[in-house]
Amino acid sequence: MEFLTPANLVEEFHFLRPLWLLAIIPAMVFFAAMWRVNSVITAWDKAIDKSLLPYLLDRSKSGAQRTPLLLLFAAWALAVMALAGPVWEKLPQPVQKRDDALVIVMDLSLSMYAPDHIPSRLDLAKRKLRDILVLREEGQTALVVYAGDAHTVTPLTDDVVTIAALVPSLSPNIMPLFGSNPMSAIDLAIGLLDDAEASRGKILLMTDGISGFDQELLITEQLQGTPYELLIMGIGTEEGAPIRTSDGNYLTDENGVRVIPTLNRNVLESLANRVGGRYHDIQLADSDLAYLLTAFELFNDDELTEVEEEFDVWYETGPWLLLLVLPLTALSFRRGWLFSLVLLSATGMLVPTQQVQAADWQSLWQRRDQQGAEAFANEDHATAAALFNSTQWQAASSYRAGNYEAAIAAFSASDTSDGHYNRGNSLALMGNYAEAIAAYELAINLENDHADAIANKEIVEQLLEQQESEEGEEQDGDSQENQSEQNSDNESEQNQENSDQQDQESQEGNQDQQEEQQQNQPPDDQESSESNSEQNTPSENSNEEFEEQQALEQWLRRIVDDPGELLRRKFRYQYRQRQLNGTANSLQNGGQIW
Repeated sequence: MEFLTPANLVEEFHFLRPLWLLAIIPAMVFFAAMWRVNSVITAWDKAIDKSLLPYLLDRSKSGAQRTPLLLLFAAWALAVMALAGPVWEKLPQPVQKRDDALVIVMDLSLSMYAPDHIPSRLDLAKRKLRDILVLREEGQTALVVYAGDAHTVTPLTDDVVTIAALVPSLSPNIMPLFGSNPMSAIDLAIGLLDDAEASRGKILLMTDGISGFDQELLITEQLQGTPYELLIMGIGTEEGAPIRTSDGNYLTDENGVRVIPTLNRNVLESLANRVGGRYHDIQLADSDLAYLLTAFELFNDDELTEVEEEFDVWYETGPWLLLLVLPLTALSFRRGWLFSLVLLSATGMLVPTQQVQAADWQSLWQRRDQQGAEAFANEDHATAAALFNSTQWQAASSYRAGNYEAAIAAFSASDTSDGHYNRGNSLALMGNYAEAIAAYELAINLENDHADAIANKEIVEQLLEQQESEEGEEQDGDSQENQSEQNSDNESEQNQENSDQQDQESQEGNQDQQEEQQQNQPPDDQESSESNSEQNTPSENSNEEFEEQQALEQWLRRIVDDPGELLRRKFRYQYRQRQLNGTANSLQNGGQIW
């Protein structure tokens, strides 16, 4: 716990639940109403001279009647302050996690396109996957997909929101190799659980079937000797349905027979029994999840373990205020206090309230990071960047607002792969291609399989080559023009006719050279070279800058931000690496691509 100075205390003081302070308004109304009731002028005040009133009327009761009112208002105010949650310091809180991990293995073979579940097996499987992620409030979750080969979408993490964001991108089209190879996926899942040292690891296999007894034995051998439980969710029907291709026809085998994949439930149930797991058909309702995951979600407190990290929580002092309320509440048992409370409730609403306005109301109840998060959610990124204290959030807000210089400065404070990657994107958008490439290389050095950094680096390298080639052409044109001017001056002193002839030959040579360059360049670059061959005017220079800006925007639009495309590139890159290393898996279902 840090030592708080008076200045820090004032700066950090705020309420966790500030809306409770609105309960002070009815208290003020009741207090004003009762005070007015005790101050009403009676008929005796109008009939008797004021000098005689003190001797005829007993005014001492008035103060005694107002004392309970004051004490009641004080108790009300203290209770409201306690409910609002006043805080000004943080205390470290150890983080605990459950020793459980779930690896979801999802089949993305072509048979998942079969429409025996409306609209297809794949759509139903993705909806069920979202339901599973909603249930995973605790523990770590990973997602592995497979077809002819297996790939990790996300490793074990407690951030199920990120996994859910990638679910719409899952389809057989992102897989680099068609087929059905569940053994490679199970092997990958076991590796993820081993790396996390999970003592309660589970593998949920979501598939429409495996190819017979051979694959059943191979998966059984993989799970033998491991502490992990296999859960199987069968997708599809025993009748099956044909797979329609993109051209409107149906998928056929090598003999031209239409392929109708079916759910081989018996084989999947046999596999579950062999390894001591559980099997259930996929359902529109939650009965399948209740059978497969309910027991998995029940834990004992002794299965909680502390991790090495901590987080700070606000230390709430509101309950201590209730100690001041207790003696005031005890006085309410005196005779007459209950009647006063009832009278307050009956008459308090007769007096109108007063509006209280305070400067900078939002800063009074919200910290700067909270205000920044609200501005960021409202897409007011410039305001969010000015409000955030967090460097990473400042960088993200500046990037969204188009203030790339500020974004570069903020991203530079993070020596992580994502920090260098985002800094590279900002540099690329500013046109600093060489520095952007260097930033991407730092990101790749820290994370070798950073697919986004690899893809963007290739695009920016092409941009840099195009920029250097255009600058070289401009320099060549300027040097040739200067040399021709010098030659023309020297020859004009000797012979004006020879000078004209040499100028004409020089121009013809330059024109031939430019025509050869135009033939070797793409259409967009030919337009640029033609404009350089002519004498530049102010209007033509502005057209060239406009065309270069358009070309730059077209290149930058090629930086892919589609999760599905990013996953496809990532999987293809991993598959090529496996081929180079000789570890790529071949089809395990007799060469079938479905």
